[in-house]
Amino acid sequence: MNNNQKDNDPNEPYKFYKEEIKKQNNIKKGLKKLFIYIGSIACSLIIGLAISFTYIYCKDIIIPKYANNSIIEASLDGSSNNIVKTSNSLVKNAIENARPSVVSITTLNNSVDWFNNSTQYQGAGSGIIFHKTSTDVFIVTNYHVIQNASAIGVAIDDNKPIKANLVGKDENYDLAVLSINSNSLNDEELSNIQVAKFADSSNLIVGDYVIAIGNAVGEGITSTFGMISSVSTDIISENKKLNVLQTTAAINPGNSGGALINLNGEVIGINTAKVADNKVESVGYTISSAVAMPIIEDIMRNLNPTSLGVMITDAQNSNIDYEGMAGGALIVEIVPDGSADRAGLKVNDIITSINDVPILSSSQLVEEIKKYEVWDTIKLKIIRNGKLETIKVKLLPTTK
Repeated sequence: MNNNQKDNDPNEPYKFYKEEIKKQNNIKKGLKKLFIYIGSIACSLIIGLAISFTYIYCKDIIIPKYANNSIIEASLDGSSNNIVKTSNSLVKNAIENARPSVVSITTLNNSVDWFNNSTQYQGAGSGIIFHKTSTDVFIVTNYHVIQNASAIGVAIDDNKPIKANLVGKDENYDLAVLSINSNSLNDEELSNIQVAKFADSSNLIVGDYVIAIGNAVGEGITSTFGMISSVSTDIISENKKLNVLQTTAAINPGNSGGALINLNGEVIGINTAKVADNKVESVGYTISSAVAMPIIEDIMRNLNPTSLGVMITDAQNSNIDYEGMAGGALIVEIVPDGSADRAGLKVNDIITSINDVPILSSSQLVEEIKKYEVWDTIKLKIIRNGKLETIKVKLLPTTK
């Protein structure tokens, strides 16, 4: 067999070719491995230096402001478990502090079709307890949650819904205030009533951790975790333009009207909407507390006249007589959780002036209080145990 016949042997068509390549590239292959080895070491050193540089000079940027000293120290000493435990503790405590002030809302709505047939359906939403008196509990929610509802129910701590009344609304800001009568609550529900603490949302920055609490899909109060992704976003909701916070915390159907809280358990927003698109995730919108609180106060201001929350009589008609006392209004009873009670006034205190206007009788005190509006803060001068003191009182609304 000649050489040409061997080259064309079908049993070994590529063997010779491969062996020839191997023989010719043994030296080149060895050099290539050496260069790769040296290059790998150099790249590792560069990456290590880059990571160290980034951490040293940028740690204040990449570590959120809620990462307190205990978290930072834990990360530096290598105890990663401490970070998880501390973070979990912050979130857990925030939810425990805020959850009792968030309620479930159910509505009954009537729908009429083209053939004038009426159908009743049930809606679900959330609300936040923001004020209570001895007779009523007040809740803020989104207006669209209760819009056109024929009946509204509020469930505290996932108990049976209690009839609620619409106190007032502001359609432009998608906010509404409801009230429930305290007599409608059992002892357990009364003990679970907790007024939410509101914080100033104007201090928020992108990256702040937040928690959304609400009646998700109408199945009871649940919580989701995320962060602030924008502190000012304009959206169109119910054909109205709203300036809102944007968050990655999941806001599901039924969460509308619920609370967005910070890691201190304080309300910084009222959850209102999410992007209704399957292609979009982690985009929820919240009416900030800075926008909501003035609207809530306006609604309450129009509710009823303000009240000092006391029963009084003329000091001169009492058995109490202090040297130099020229009249005044003697407190004989204090309404629990009212304006006077919250400010620290006590039975037998004698009110002698309001904002430096002398008070000589109980009737004069009543007329003077009428000059002020709900949420105004007044300065009272009182005589307590013979000593003159000054107390500031924030005036709360009275209820019918």
